[in-house]
Amino acid sequence: MPASDLVSSFLRRRVDPSLERFVRFAMSFELRDPIRWALASHRRDAMRRTAAEFVLRAQALAGAVVARDAGAIESYDRLVAAAIDHMRSLRTPDTSRLTALYDALDQRLYRNDPELLDDPAFPAAARSRGLDGLHRLNELLGSYEAFLLALMPLIELAEQSGHTPVRIHDLAAGHAGFAVFLEQRLGSRVVMEASDIKDEYLDLGRARARELGAEVAFFCEDALAIDGPRERGVDILICTQSVHHFPPGMVARMIGEAARAATTGVLIADAERSWLFYGLVGLVSAIHGRSWVLTHDGMVSLRRMFYEEELGLLAALAPSLPAAAHIETGTFLPAHAFVRIACVRGSR
Repeated sequence: MPASDLVSSFLRRRVDPSLERFVRFAMSFELRDPIRWALASHRRDAMRRTAAEFVLRAQALAGAVVARDAGAIESYDRLVAAAIDHMRSLRTPDTSRLTALYDALDQRLYRNDPELLDDPAFPAAARSRGLDGLHRLNELLGSYEAFLLALMPLIELAEQSGHTPVRIHDLAAGHAGFAVFLEQRLGSRVVMEASDIKDEYLDLGRARARELGAEVAFFCEDALAIDGPRERGVDILICTQSVHHFPPGMVARMIGEAARAATTGVLIADAERSWLFYGLVGLVSAIHGRSWVLTHDGMVSLRRMFYEEELGLLAALAPSLPAAAHIETGTFLPAHAFVRIACVRGSR
């Protein structure tokens, strides 16, 4: 047996189980990033101040954006990007040394570097291995469980409205790991759909669904043109672990499109920027995943991700939300964030 295979076998049998036990043990302590939480009240204030300054300007463009006017979309995207930049530029009024240090470290965390998996020229086989590693990392870190907790209030709301089974569509689903997880966990309570603009990603989901006997419908569709889910009468539109790939204006437009298409609500969920999670993901992906793609993209992704308060701002700026839409944001430890929008409207 080649030496590389012997090393891989040793790591799989000896190191992986020990690392998994270590990560689960560490997660049991409900790790809390001190920087993120020390600055949370400042971020909430920054979100409110920024929304007050930018919401009316975004609303002025909303009608043309919904009509998909190219010029209006370009202006809107610039405005939303400026709003996020403005929010991030606001400094905490707390002048204590510790808070000033936290603020400086927080400013250094965000970077918008490209991911390997976003490069069209990146080899398909390596891309597939990276996505498979991401799926296993999600299971280990409890990401799917966190997203399910955030989603359950919308599922229960749909059921109370008489929409059974609940039809859920996962936008920009990539390898559709969460869609398959939901079908396996909730069974007949849901009808699952997943879409992505890249069919090669969905092929990974199709293969996993066949292997597990999961009933998931796959569609090659653009997450910003939600005509298919609207026509099929989808109750809940979700997007998990994908919005950090998109610029802020695109995320806000997707939130608006999804809220107008869904009968019940929308969930946008992701990890969020965190020095603590950055170190944990780097360690686990390097040792457990043994994939340069997963390690590189995991570290890059975490520096691009939105905070809870930034997702809340994007939802507030989303064009033409339904009149009865209720926006709620939240987090799950150690570093997951979501924005949930309830917008019950009529039947399918």
